[in-house]
Amino acid sequence: MKKRFKKIIFPIWKFAYRLTESALYPLNQLLAKIMRDQCCPNSVLHISYMVHIPYYTVKTLRRFGLRTDYLAIGTSKVWNKCDYNINYSLWPFIKAFQEFFWFWRVVAKYEIVHLHFMILLSYSGWELPLLKKMGRKIVVHYRGCEIRNRDKIRQLYPSQNICEQCDYNAVNCEHKEIFRKRQLAQKFGNSFVVTTPDLIDFVPEGIHLPFMIPEFDRCPSTGPKEKQRERTSFIKIVHATNHPGIEGSEDIQKVIAALNRKGYRLNLVFLRGVSHDQVLNEFASADLAIGKMKMGYYANAQIESMLLSVPTITYVRPQFMTEELKKSGFIFCSLKELPEVLEYYLTHPDEMQVKRKIAKKSILQLHDNEKIARTYIDLYKNLQSKETQG
Repeated sequence: MKKRFKKIIFPIWKFAYRLTESALYPLNQLLAKIMRDQCCPNSVLHISYMVHIPYYTVKTLRRFGLRTDYLAIGTSKVWNKCDYNINYSLWPFIKAFQEFFWFWRVVAKYEIVHLHFMILLSYSGWELPLLKKMGRKIVVHYRGCEIRNRDKIRQLYPSQNICEQCDYNAVNCEHKEIFRKRQLAQKFGNSFVVTTPDLIDFVPEGIHLPFMIPEFDRCPSTGPKEKQRERTSFIKIVHATNHPGIEGSEDIQKVIAALNRKGYRLNLVFLRGVSHDQVLNEFASADLAIGKMKMGYYANAQIESMLLSVPTITYVRPQFMTEELKKSGFIFCSLKELPEVLEYYLTHPDEMQVKRKIAKKSILQLHDNEKIARTYIDLYKNLQSKETQG
């Protein structure tokens, strides 16, 4: 019934939206001519759904002198910080006017628009050709499954891959609207960025820009883990994800349960759909963290746990492994190797302590914010210089 209702209503909604968009088209073209040269010099607007990653990225870039802001589309139960926030109406006419308003009030004033997660200001993407017409530059920042392809992943990595138990029901691989957005991004993007190197499989022209170390507004204190263990006698392992199917969460739980049956005292704290502050607080009192066991590379949660001096188990494909990673506070293994690796560190607490001591220092070296920020700034300068040369 729900699918049938959607099948009937959505075409009507789309027609009403397109009708309003068409009515606004002449005014958009006129304003594009008038406003072409009216933008803030050396300015960048980051657009994303409401999440902490772009917030901390913008915060760090500002520290290095860049004029940049963060516009978030929609709301979140676990995050609410940004510079601009748009909550669109469900009514197509109102939504189209809201897009028009926010484009001219905010977006059009920036020289560069940096799109995260393939999130656009509008439903149809009408702003992209308009931005190009006005001489603005567009950075498309792929961060995950919005650009992955299930068939290609299964072909490349048949034994273990992120698509085996997909939480998205393969919607990013099969949905026509996602495919349409990908086409728009490829057509109008000036530069393409990926957050983790595994995404280069799908964006060969992509520039790898690693996660920045988040500069927390409030960083939880990390007490001595030895004293905590004396009080509880349990080893606390934190696993934080909103998508357990693509993380290997079920396998992780099975491994922990099997080790507990062997007599180990492990307390797995499984966090899903909780606030960022709660995740940080749980990391701060953890002995171990674990995550991203299927993707082929680690991500933001693993960086945050390491920053809080927590040794972190994750999986990195052999082609991405470096000497710096091997010497870090990370513990690398596959899901198949997880029982053996966990048992080794549980029976060799001194080795665990070594990893704990180097966790924070090593992640700060691997993700040097100044170096990463300079890469962002160079990317933006290169885009601006191409405009000047043109």
